Amino acid sequence: MRPIALSLMAAGLMMAATPVFAQATLWQERMQEHRKRADEMREKFEERLFKRADSNQDNFISREEFLKQANERFDRLDVNKDGKLSREEVRAELKGPKRPPEPKDK
Repeated sequence: MRPIALSLMAAGLMMAATPVFAQATLWQERMQEHRKRADEMREKFEERLFKRADSNQDNFISREEFLKQANERFDRLDVNKDGKLSREEVRAELKGPKRPPEPKDK
């Protein structure tokens, strides 16, 4: 083959591959964003955990502090106060806070 034909074929292959490289770069950018959001969520979780559980503010959570917070959460979830959590009680917690009913149009 002539050098020009080979050059044109190589150029055509490179142009055909360009969208694949662009997609890979876009995917990498999205993964970096995802990792950044995940890191931020972990940091917020850690902050909330220590704020709630570390009652003496020593930057450690003792077994006593941990169990106190766990017991308080259990008591909050145990709506009917029978000392057991039903699936319905846990499901209600997982759904999140109850929202006020939507105002009805008059």
